[in-house]
Amino acid sequence: MLSTLYRYGPLTGGLILGLILFPLSLRAEYRAYLIEVYDHIAQKQWEERTGFSPDQYILSHGGGNRLTAYVKATWVCYGDTGGYTPACPIPDPIKPKFQAGERVRITLKNHITQNLVGTVELAYYQKSVKSNVYGVRFGDKRQIYNRYFEFDLVKADDGSTIQAQPATTAAPTGTTQ
Repeated sequence: MLSTLYRYGPLTGGLILGLILFPLSLRAEYRAYLIEVYDHIAQKQWEERTGFSPDQYILSHGGGNRLTAYVKATWVCYGDTGGYTPACPIPDPIKPKFQAGERVRITLKNHITQNLVGTVELAYYQKSVKSNVYGVRFGDKRQIYNRYFEFDLVKADDGSTIQAQPATTAAPTGTTQ
């Protein structure tokens, strides 16, 4: 058998032998998305779990004049999406600190959302950063949404408001000529 494998050359033969000995070590992977889609013509909004990035989803489902989409969550799946197989489900969080519906305050320093209070919409574990990630929605009107790591959030006080804290004006740090 080895002489047959090396008939195609040592490199090709070694590759074929490796594939025979280790068939389970090869796994395809793809990025999955949970996106929020808004149809401007039908005036409808929905969530979609897909293997398409938001821009590809828009292009293949009606175009940018009709749809708007943004990422609520993203994770890695193993396998393929051939034959219209749906993307794998969103990973469950590991020992979550917050649950969907809880109000949290953002502690991320020097960020536009620092000290804002929002409501947790979803939680999932992101293996690449080894942390739970939380989707938080802010405000009553604009419904701004962002994702945060667990260590950037604390439970909000009962008297907290979702609206932004007043901005403070920093003193100039340099001199101008």
